[in-house]
Amino acid sequence: MVNLHDMVRAVSPRINDMRNRIHENPELGLKEYATGDLLESYIRENVAYDSLHRVGETGLFVEIKGKRSGKDRAIIIRGDMDALPIQEDQAMSPCSRIPGVMHACGHDVHAGIAAGTACLLGQLKDLFSGSVYIFLQPAEEILAGAKLFLDDPAIDFSKVEAAFAAHCSPEVDAGSIGVRYGGILASSDEFRIIVHGKGGHGAHCHTVIDPVVAASSIVMNLQTLVSRQTSPADSAVLSVCSIHGGKAFNIIPDEVELLGTVRTVDEATRDAMETGVSRIASATADALRAKAEVIYTRGVPPLTNKSEWVDRAVRVGNSLLGKDHVVMLPHPSMGGEDFAFVMEKYPGVFIRLGARTPGGPYGSLHSSTFYCDPAAISAGLLTLTGVALDYFGVPVQEKEA
Repeated sequence: MVNLHDMVRAVSPRINDMRNRIHENPELGLKEYATGDLLESYIRENVAYDSLHRVGETGLFVEIKGKRSGKDRAIIIRGDMDALPIQEDQAMSPCSRIPGVMHACGHDVHAGIAAGTACLLGQLKDLFSGSVYIFLQPAEEILAGAKLFLDDPAIDFSKVEAAFAAHCSPEVDAGSIGVRYGGILASSDEFRIIVHGKGGHGAHCHTVIDPVVAASSIVMNLQTLVSRQTSPADSAVLSVCSIHGGKAFNIIPDEVELLGTVRTVDEATRDAMETGVSRIASATADALRAKAEVIYTRGVPPLTNKSEWVDRAVRVGNSLLGKDHVVMLPHPSMGGEDFAFVMEKYPGVFIRLGARTPGGPYGSLHSSTFYCDPAAISAGLLTLTGVALDYFGVPVQEKEA
């Protein structure tokens, strides 16, 4: 029986050091050159891999093949690596050394855990049959990295049976994990509405077709898509996040531009929201003699956990972390995630990895004070490695008393 706790204790210091280096030297999406090099060096030096190649310029694909005879199958484990264009609060430790760029979403932690999981599974390859694909993925924040892997002709997806990942969550204490059945993350779609009117002097408003008034009415009316056209039992968000129009205090412009996002956890609701945005924008503008041009762009789909894989994550968490360290999340997050493109094709589970120091301050994702307690690293290593071993039927010693 595998004593995974001892193995995790052995690799955790190196993974924590690597995570700190990545955190102090963050890189934005598709520019993670030093991060990719650091991770590749670790893999080459510490992982008993069978295949390793770059995906794009900065991503890494690692395959670990079990040595036991059996079905030729594969599972995917993802760890992303890109940072965000945010200035980190200088009181944080570790702290970014790059002005205006920081790991505000825990991708430094995810990358380190994925690399460490590869190391652990490489040590255990005599115990299972099949392959583990480790995706060290760039560009999650700009929703471009997952597709790089899915489009890579060198990766054999024909034998993939499942996919899973863990993502930091400050809502859950470090050392614990959070899971839920069904939808756990939302789709992420965007819209651009250009309201065309007829500009003129602000003092002679009767001679114009005012796109500012029309755009303001559209903003208000769009909210009824959630409040009056979506079931209260469902989840949907529509936010207009940018309004641009005009340059002077006394000149009504010819047009106003609105930018916004729509989030849903159900595909039927997603379809209804897309149709509704165009309908309300066009009808509202027409009622005020203006015209609305709507450009609606679909991003990532909703991310939905499969029940059997949630069961597996709960079983592994109860065994390796303790029953009081597995949290059943009551609601999905309305954030989006490009791993949804992968889990749209393959069943699996997306696990929320506790990041908050128990009793410590709350630091939101995508904020200058986001912080991930180092205890998350050992919990993440235990969870991801444990889920993989459970899938392969390898028995693991339970959490020590």
